[in-house]
Amino acid sequence: MDGELSRVVAGTGNDRRVSTIRRKARADQEYWVHAACSSATPGKMLSIEVQSGAPGSSGNVLATVEIACDATPTANWIGTLPAELFAVYLRGDPSDVSSAYALVAPAESLRR
Repeated sequence: MDGELSRVVAGTGNDRRVSTIRRKARADQEYWVHAACSSATPGKMLSIEVQSGAPGSSGNVLATVEIACDATPTANWIGTLPAELFAVYLRGDPSDVSSAYALVAPAESLRR
């Protein structure tokens, strides 16, 4: 996605999880978390955390978003972020999640 800061993609269980940090946030830019997950368990939810990803950082959580694992892509506004690197994490029990992704991108990327 254009301007993407960071992403995480996961497959079945904890075995296949890939995280990528692409670039620093712009301090004057608004951001969204784009995410989806799939599970055979009705009502299954995961949390998405956006944390400081700079080397040596404390890993402060700057945003948390809850998503339903019903294969529906969501976009959740998280506002502006400091001009630094960020990492995206999937939280919750992934045991019956067949796939999941989350990424942080600028608000204008939704209009493209």
